[in-house]
Amino acid sequence: MADLDNQWSLSNPGRNSLLVWLEPWAEEFVVPPKSTIAMTPARGQALGEIEWTPDHLVVWASAPTVEVFVDTVLQDSGSATISIPDGLTKGILSIVFGGHPAARLGGTPADTYQPRPLWDRIKRRLRL
Repeated sequence: MADLDNQWSLSNPGRNSLLVWLEPWAEEFVVPPKSTIAMTPARGQALGEIEWTPDHLVVWASAPTVEVFVDTVLQDSGSATISIPDGLTKGILSIVFGGHPAARLGGTPADTYQPRPLWDRIKRRLRL
């Protein structure tokens, strides 16, 4: 763990696991009960924005890379080795992927589109 002054951490004091998403890498980390997750951004930069949702936490990193530790154990993650391009922001990602729930950007809920039953489509076509 390098540069502890720039490290962000959160303890999970509850009885249930906490799910943490790290964007823009779309990585998930499960923090077991009574455990701590810590994130160390590269180059002494700030980590970024943090959002709560009903069932998980979303961390929008602004540093080029972020090392993630759960109970001081370095997690195998792309965020530690794959740099995000300069200028890639939460706003840009929301514009690009916001309408595509399969990308699951920041927990965007899946579309609730339900196709009409075949018989309803036939009746409509025949104007019955």
